Amino acid sequence: MTSTFSSLETVRRALATSQSAIQTTGHNVANADTDGYSRQRVNLQATTPYPSVGMNSPMIPGQIGTGVEAGSVDRIRDEFVDKQVRQQATTTGYWQAKSDALSQMENIMNEPTDEGLSASIDEFWQSLQDLADNPTNSGARSVVRQDAQTLNDTFHYLSSSLQGVQDNLKDQIGVNVKQINSLASQINELNKQISKVEPSGYVANDLYDQRDKLVDQLSQLANIQVSKTSSGGNASASADGIYTVRIVGEDNQTYTLVDGKNFKTNAFDVAIDDTNNTATVTVGGQEVKGVSGKIQGLIESVTEDYPNMMGALDQMAYNLANAFNEQHAKGYTLSSDDNPSQQGGDFFSLIGPDGQPLTSAAGAASAIDLSQAIKDSVNNIAAAGSANGDGTGGSLGDGDNTNANDLSDVLSKNQLGFSTPTTLQDYLQSTIGQMGVNASKANLMTQNSQTLQDNAAQQRQSISGVSLDEEMTNLIQYQHSYNAAAKMISVIDQMLDTIVNSLGR
Repeated sequence: MTSTFSSLETVRRALATSQSAIQTTGHNVANADTDGYSRQRVNLQATTPYPSVGMNSPMIPGQIGTGVEAGSVDRIRDEFVDKQVRQQATTTGYWQAKSDALSQMENIMNEPTDEGLSASIDEFWQSLQDLADNPTNSGARSVVRQDAQTLNDTFHYLSSSLQGVQDNLKDQIGVNVKQINSLASQINELNKQISKVEPSGYVANDLYDQRDKLVDQLSQLANIQVSKTSSGGNASASADGIYTVRIVGEDNQTYTLVDGKNFKTNAFDVAIDDTNNTATVTVGGQEVKGVSGKIQGLIESVTEDYPNMMGALDQMAYNLANAFNEQHAKGYTLSSDDNPSQQGGDFFSLIGPDGQPLTSAAGAASAIDLSQAIKDSVNNIAAAGSANGDGTGGSLGDGDNTNANDLSDVLSKNQLGFSTPTTLQDYLQSTIGQMGVNASKANLMTQNSQTLQDNAAQQRQSISGVSLDEEMTNLIQYQHSYNAAAKMISVIDQMLDTIVNSLGR
């Protein structure tokens, strides 16, 4: 039979264990609003009963309990739910980046409105129609020149604006590359701290939360895979161990970003080739194909979506200028006292940054301009089909409008040499339509993936989040346990007082 004093040790353990549980409850309550915090729980277990099995064990009716102890303080976390949250975060990050980039593109193109490229083309076409009605009217000719310049300015604005957003997206890629490397470095530092705590048998719950929060942020930027290795030593069975984080490519190949075994990181980098509109992603010098996440969305916007739209604008400007110049050269200018009617030259010019005429569509939207002859005089607009409209000579040629009609047909009827035979307006509408389809898809996928991510996050919160009502209930329970243990001390004190002071009287 144990002594009366052994009962004091049993009650002392109860007091200490209840105090530990109350302290852990207080820690939960204090961090109820802390982002990334997982609630913690004290695992209570009975201590080794008396007597233990052995040759010298006293012969008593049965083993007597010796109290309780805190076996461990664990955080409540579900790895499967964590994986779901991170997978959805990767998908949401990708589509959100695409949606934002395409939304900016839609704002720039501004179609269909009264201020977009389509409206500029329509106004230019209408001015040519008015010129056909009054081929000798200087006012009508001035409007043609003005509307042509407005069309050029629209091409310039759209091209420069798209280029500006593309440059901003490149800057965003650079910022996110730095963020990925920073997160990897922070995870590595936490790995080092955890590796110093776990071998002593402790469980670094708060460090685990900080590390998982960083991993969650990393999962929004790229598709990652997390594996664990033991810290060694006398690590607890509930210890999380050391994280190794790998980037997963589209071919399911993995590339180590955070090396938990050697406590080092490999640099993540993205190199953009502006000439070919390509991007090379590397981890520790190894090329990765398709990293998904926000980085992939930005890369595709920079190397595909925006170059495609700018290429379409260049093609429209290039084909329009060449077809219009070809038709303009067939007409004749307006005669004057000192300048007889002559065959028209170029209406538009396409001079590249190097001062040489463009031989391909690249850069045409930013280079298109009025020719110097048109800038010098509106009389140089070749509206007539011949130098003398009736073919007999004289001044009737000035009233000829056949070429003005043919010039307007260039905008509305002619097939301008696009890859798919079509008119300028139809090509523009097709391009805008495809942009709208892409943007609509990105918006829809963003909403769907965000909903799935929110659902997974709510599920995790229901498991790992702190409920103040639940914590208050636990606090009352532990408080009563503590009070009961304190009452037991009072009872044992009275028993000892009886034995020591009252026996033998």
